Amino acid sequence: MSEMSFDQLCELFAYEPKRRPLDTKEAAALLGVHFNTLEQYRFRGEGPRFFAPSGARIVRYAERDVLAWLASGARQSTSEQAA
Repeated sequence: MSEMSFDQLCELFAYEPKRRPLDTKEAAALLGVHFNTLEQYRFRGEGPRFFAPSGARIVRYAERDVLAWLASGARQSTSEQAA
């Protein structure tokens, strides 16, 4: 899937942007997975890009990164590999 703008990604997924960083539970809800699944993605180096400020015990996700990661799984058939 070609590079889409944030507005195009929001339209594609019928997402109303919060226009702020998302915490793990919010990002997981957007992806339709349990927050533990998203934590496991981070542990394995998978999933959308995240931010963890030095010295803080918080993790945040940019809405655009979460939507772009979701869109990166677009396929035309079940036999097609992810982009």
